[in-house]
Amino acid sequence: MFNNNYSAEQVERDLARKFSPVCDLPHGQAEPQSVAELAGVVEKLSGLLDTQALFRAEIDSLRGELSTLKEEKERIEARYRDEIARLESEVEALRAERAAMFEEIWERIDRSADAGAKRSARPGAGFMQRPLVVTNDKGEYLGVAGKHGHFSLQEFVRIVRGNAGDSQRQVAMRWTAAGKDGYVLTLTTKDPAGQGHEHAIELQETVTPSGNRVVRIAKLTIDGNPVPDPFLMVLFRKIRDGFDV
Repeated sequence: MFNNNYSAEQVERDLARKFSPVCDLPHGQAEPQSVAELAGVVEKLSGLLDTQALFRAEIDSLRGELSTLKEEKERIEARYRDEIARLESEVEALRAERAAMFEEIWERIDRSADAGAKRSARPGAGFMQRPLVVTNDKGEYLGVAGKHGHFSLQEFVRIVRGNAGDSQRQVAMRWTAAGKDGYVLTLTTKDPAGQGHEHAIELQETVTPSGNRVVRIAKLTIDGNPVPDPFLMVLFRKIRDGFDV
């Protein structure tokens, strides 16, 4: 009956119904074989119930262990997330420190190169921080704006210096005065093979029709050859794509 998926109550009822007359035999009379078989069945049933209880206890233990492992896994994942965030923060700090170091090196180089030049041959902080723009064929002023402000001449110089620090090319920068409110930034590059180019960017400070004071790229020459205005627009598109827009 147990093998046929009877419950314990059903087994007891069936046994009581079938064997109750034999259980009332007079004192001293030998029990029939069926009663002995009944005792064996009951004993087997008791053993199976004990085994079932052990299995249930083991299942409960495994469930508790699984719950503990899940909690430990969550703690480990949280610890690793914190560690990754800390490492990312350290990497960003090192990158910023590296950029600041290159900036300081370039400033020292510039000061050394300009030591014998006139003060007016180098733009001031106000000129460097103004938005850098170009004009199209309609005379409109076009610049690049990002989350942290407009793209300035200072940002442009920082990009040039950053690219120089990440490559094997030698880059030299030189400032010269150009008129009352302008400067020429000359970039001389040389690769390991000794081949180089000279880029001269003429910059003029001006005021837009809306009253904003900006620095306009008036002319760009490469190795003495003027670059047409449409190429300046291409340059600014590349700057726009790489800037934090």
